[in-house]
Amino acid sequence: MKFAHLLILPISMVLSTTLIGQQGTATTNTANRALQESEEIRALRLAFSDVLDTVNKSWFGEPYQQIRAVDLNGNLAILFSETALDEKITQLSQGAIRSPGVKSGQAFCALTGTYFANGDHLYNVSGDLGMMRFQRIGEKGFWFIRDQNVYTTSIDLAPPDAPLSFMGWFASVMTDIKTVYVDGPTFKVSEGKVTTIKGKEAKTVVFNAPTAPYDPLMREQAASDTFGFWKKGHLEASYDPDSKQPLRMAFSNVAQGIEASMDFDYNASGRIRQVTINNKSKQWEGPGFVRASYDADGMISAISGELTGKIYKIAFNLSTTWNKDKGSTSLQSIVPPIAQKLGREDMELRIAMMFASNIGELQRMGFNFMTPKLVVAPPVAPTPQTEQTQR
Repeated sequence: MKFAHLLILPISMVLSTTLIGQQGTATTNTANRALQESEEIRALRLAFSDVLDTVNKSWFGEPYQQIRAVDLNGNLAILFSETALDEKITQLSQGAIRSPGVKSGQAFCALTGTYFANGDHLYNVSGDLGMMRFQRIGEKGFWFIRDQNVYTTSIDLAPPDAPLSFMGWFASVMTDIKTVYVDGPTFKVSEGKVTTIKGKEAKTVVFNAPTAPYDPLMREQAASDTFGFWKKGHLEASYDPDSKQPLRMAFSNVAQGIEASMDFDYNASGRIRQVTINNKSKQWEGPGFVRASYDADGMISAISGELTGKIYKIAFNLSTTWNKDKGSTSLQSIVPPIAQKLGREDMELRIAMMFASNIGELQRMGFNFMTPKLVVAPPVAPTPQTEQTQR
């Protein structure tokens, strides 16, 4: 942490112009003030760290200590206006790609599978997007798209310190957030206004790491930038100083066109019941929610949600079955021998086109749905007038 150095530097420049006789006392007072300010900043970071620890304990705490696997079963529905699909594909491809695909205004996918805390998994996605399978067990695995009969074995491997239980898995997520917001140098921290949320007094911590301006013409970016959007931007986290539970969070990343606020509701046991979303992100201005249901043991039995944009709506509903005895060796499957093997980048491109023309468009242009049934428009022969113009 270099905050003390950043605070002392401009003060030292001022001190260099003072009288020598006053410099000793002034330096001592300034150093003490800088030290106090850095301690205040650190206290704000630690307050947010306490909030993350509370989330870790109340959302995914001891009930998940021995849980190694979770079975998932549910669906994902993507709804859009009848003209949105063709308009977006035509716009993005400049007329080169046309889709005769889904015209009903809905794309439906079912998801089934098992995910392990250490990252091993096998799950299938089927429906209007065709059938896809994702598997990784240890150091081996594949992604497979049945409709295109292609696959890749270039997959992400588990880190050497991968957690064995879901309690450890969620703790690792909180650790990642702490690394960026609590311990990292990227965000400047300040104290926000004390406010009242649903009858409770809430304190606020503000994190700020400015981004580049939004560029609506920029359509491509690295996947790490897309999924790491939370590592830069502006976050205001309001929390209950007594329970240390988050009550409201507002986040924006100007460069990626992301702006949203979330309000948190809890049940009588202090577990998260619903997150209500007010989304102002580009092409996604609208309401949304994520809702959790619990079983008698206090574990999440189902999670559902919805996100509404100007011309799109995404809804999902997943049931969860937690298992401490299930082993990943029971999940093995194989790729058909006649399938074509692709590299990692080619496979990512296929999947990205199936979902959103390219991954970056999810943030920049809205959810540009594109079916796998693509038709490349034949080239148009130039007219004599066009040829003359080109000359």
